[in-house]
Amino acid sequence: MEFCKIKNPPEYTLEVEHWTRDTDADGDQMAVVIEQLLNNTFYNKVKEERRQQPVLINLPASGWSREAPYSQKVVVPGVMSSDNPTVHSCTPKGLTPAEVKLKRKMISMITDGESEDDYVIFYCGEKRPTEDFSVYLRGVSDNG
Repeated sequence: MEFCKIKNPPEYTLEVEHWTRDTDADGDQMAVVIEQLLNNTFYNKVKEERRQQPVLINLPASGWSREAPYSQKVVVPGVMSSDNPTVHSCTPKGLTPAEVKLKRKMISMITDGESEDDYVIFYCGEKRPTEDFSVYLRGVSDNG
């Protein structure tokens, strides 16, 4: 018995042969179509798993613009302009309660963001962060 071959790295196929009742083919030809579909599924699974991996972003206080809305443009390899990543807090368990409070305060100042190819722009509409802090991004297209 042979098994379908999953390519590593996975490949995505846009053109998959269409089969009807009138298609005259043998098992080997059918296996090609099944492998293409299986590889497409595996490709999408791997891609989505990468998108869900958190990307650590450091936002230094010195990086914010001087006028409201305060902005900071950060290099994020693999992010695409079509991405809409979500921001998550970064408060490691080793921080003191006061440090956690300060980090959460800085993170809560972020009011908006935009993606460009390989960049994310963070905006703070009311106040300019005065301390360095970090966030996690999830939903980066090519996070691998």
